[in-house]
Amino acid sequence: MKASSTAEIIKNKTLKNDTTVGVMLHIVTAICGFLFSNASVMNNLLPFGTAYTGGVKRKYLAAASAGTALGYIFNLSNGGFQYAASIFAITAIRVILGSEKFARSPIFSGILSFFAAGIIRLAVSTSYSGSLITALSEAALAGTAAYFVAIVFYISPTHKSGTDITETAALSFFVGVILLALSGYDILGLSIGRILAVAVIIATARYGQASYGAVSGAVISFILAIAGNEYFTGAVTFAFSGLICGIFSAFGTFGMIPAYILTTVISTLIIGEAELISVMFFEAVIGSGIFLILPKTLVGYIGGLLSPTTEISRLDSVKGSLIMRLEFASGALKDVYETVEDVAEKLGKINCPDFDKTLNKIENEVCGGCSLRRHCWETARELTATDALASWNKMRSATPIQREDGLEFKCLRTSKFEESLRRHCAEYDSKKAAELRLKEVRSVINDQFDGISKMLSDLSEEFKYDVRHNHKAAENIILSLKNMGYHAVSCVAATDKFGRISADIHIKGVADTPINKMSIVKNLSLAVGRDFNTPTVSVSSDQAFIFITERPCFKAEIGLTQIPEEQGKLCGDAAKYFTDGRGRFIMLISDGMGSGGRAAVDSAMVSGLFSRMLRSGFGYDCALKIINSSMLFKSTDESLSTVDIAAIDLFDGRCELLKAGAAPTFVKRNGKVGKAESTSLPPGILRDVAFDKAIINLKTEDIVVMVSDGAVTEDSEWISKIINEWTIGSAQQLADEIAFAARRRRNDGHNDDITVLVCILKKNF
Repeated sequence: MKASSTAEIIKNKTLKNDTTVGVMLHIVTAICGFLFSNASVMNNLLPFGTAYTGGVKRKYLAAASAGTALGYIFNLSNGGFQYAASIFAITAIRVILGSEKFARSPIFSGILSFFAAGIIRLAVSTSYSGSLITALSEAALAGTAAYFVAIVFYISPTHKSGTDITETAALSFFVGVILLALSGYDILGLSIGRILAVAVIIATARYGQASYGAVSGAVISFILAIAGNEYFTGAVTFAFSGLICGIFSAFGTFGMIPAYILTTVISTLIIGEAELISVMFFEAVIGSGIFLILPKTLVGYIGGLLSPTTEISRLDSVKGSLIMRLEFASGALKDVYETVEDVAEKLGKINCPDFDKTLNKIENEVCGGCSLRRHCWETARELTATDALASWNKMRSATPIQREDGLEFKCLRTSKFEESLRRHCAEYDSKKAAELRLKEVRSVINDQFDGISKMLSDLSEEFKYDVRHNHKAAENIILSLKNMGYHAVSCVAATDKFGRISADIHIKGVADTPINKMSIVKNLSLAVGRDFNTPTVSVSSDQAFIFITERPCFKAEIGLTQIPEEQGKLCGDAAKYFTDGRGRFIMLISDGMGSGGRAAVDSAMVSGLFSRMLRSGFGYDCALKIINSSMLFKSTDESLSTVDIAAIDLFDGRCELLKAGAAPTFVKRNGKVGKAESTSLPPGILRDVAFDKAIINLKTEDIVVMVSDGAVTEDSEWISKIINEWTIGSAQQLADEIAFAARRRRNDGHNDDITVLVCILKKNF
């Protein structure tokens, strides 16, 4: 019952709030109608009330009609009756049509208002002379105004992504008419309408920059100028002042306001209205002051409405095209790999060095005219070939050939035969060695092609399944930032395959509103319904680039200790740890063959390439294949380095261990220590190399300890014992204790580089 009552109370409260908001909107609509009907242009013409009734949203039609009718009643001396007739005609037509389909069209609103205003004007005119031109002018103005009013009423009141140039022009027109109605009121000779116009133009230019500032200034300038009042000749300065104000918006509010005031004064002088300089100057100063004292949330909302549309990236079509291209490129490289293998196999059969061909060359060179030729090369060819090969093996080892070595053939031209045998067999050996080397190079290059093909395939899979654009989250982020006073120029929110959200945001206007990271985290977390990390913020002049990701459940406390084989020498081990931007914390150790500089080069190469590829989104197996072929191709000497990886998902604690020739990894989980060992070979030895893999699930205070071969002395049980007994202390202290204990335990007379990398999983509060 209690839960039911609470839900009912919340429901009733929501309904009450909705009702209150609805009533207030109708009242505001009526007030705007009253002001529109009092906005006078071209010698007391009042077309805007008619336009307002024609363009207003249908559900506010009654309030709009009442407000404009009341306004025209106050202007009966200026022909208020004919305008009231126009309102009645428009209201009747819209009620009869009923459907919102036509009412939603700005063009329909413009046409309806044009004909209603024109026909009523002609019908009530007492004199035809000059009335046609006046009627057409007034009708055109009413139709244009109705078109803009319709656009304004269908801009969402919670507009999340700003306005385009047409919507900004419509809003400026709408506000300009209201300012025109207020322009008849002044304080100490200063026009209230122009003062408020200054504040509106500055707000538009501040957030929309030059283009939007110019549009707003031009529209408001036009409306105020056609009023016909002598003071409104100075209103033409608004257009140019709005443009200059927008250009200087990059310097912040306190850079653009002086530029606006100075431009206003100079423009007034240029148009020859020297007597208005002081008036326009004080109006500009007061209007600027009003903008400065407006509440931050109101400025943010107004600035958001009067600023360029925020670009909410919709990458579906581009993403599909990119995926298709990546898959095509991957397939093409796979075809290249297979074609090269096939062609190489066929060419190998054709051009492969053949010892029989070498023997034929020797026969043709030495045995011409010899009586034993047929016997040696036909009857006893197998014996000749065997003895020739045995003789070449002796020559190759620089051992003199003796008849007692068991050679069966008796050549009549021994010295010439041996000289030809030496020359042609040496050529045969060279070709054989070259073919072997070419085969090794070709296999490495093919591995590179195959690896790159798999890399492109991995990227394609990641784009296809791992990342999806989240339009709803982007809209909520934009609206939340707007409420904080920030205007987002663009926002890209993405959800990965695990449902985690990240966002890239581009903000302008930070010169006046510095970025508050904690406030952004708090508000965006509430807006999206996720806990976010402190964002990465890059500020440049008046704009900022923000990257924000969800906050994971865990954080990693890291300890790293490295002890070279000898003091002052380079450490042959390389260790890295980093986050990959997808919620995974990755630790990596690479142990180069031997110690010192050569080992340091190999391990640095392996760890550097691996970390870059993993950060870029490539898979572990693909990265291992590329690195293995690189190690094989790097040098003719043997070059190898182990790979040991522990990847921990900081959201759910899932830990993946991957090893290629690496030392054991120790894991303390639920108070017990286990050990993961590797039987695979390190990269740099054979073409085919693969990871040994294991997956474990970790919780808070669980420990992962990775070591290089130098830390494993007689056995590794002592490491398990230290970890098992470890209860208090940091990850760095544990790494130090294991590393220095390993150095003390070396008793085989051979020191080695020692690396210990420790991770203790902590709760991320």
